[in-house]
Amino acid sequence: MAYKSMVSVLTAQNATETNKTLIDTITVPQGVKKLVGVGVNHMAGSGGGTTLENQSGILELESDDMSPWTGTQTFLTGTAAFLTSGSIYAPPFIHPCDIAVSPGAHVKCSTTFDLALTVGAKCRVQLVFE
Repeated sequence: MAYKSMVSVLTAQNATETNKTLIDTITVPQGVKKLVGVGVNHMAGSGGGTTLENQSGILELESDDMSPWTGTQTFLTGTAAFLTSGSIYAPPFIHPCDIAVSPGAHVKCSTTFDLALTVGAKCRVQLVFE
């Protein structure tokens, strides 16, 4: 089986609030039939943190032009610990899934943090297709 992996741009989050933030819109590549994996990468902003802060939240996938599509899909983002030095520990994790997709359709990838943060957090999304 051949897999195609698409990675979003690195997007600054609206981290001072717990509002949904659009990371990127990814176009489903040609030659695939389903989404088989979803992951999120967390990064601390350049300023770092002054205290230990945990980042966790929800990743939402939505599409306005894909058929079939079963509505918004949600996934946990995992947890990243922002340290006083500004570094984080966020082991990569790909959520397995089995969602039918249409080549050429668009998937909007958004995150919502569980807590407001003082660091300038950034996120990137990875979608794995088969």
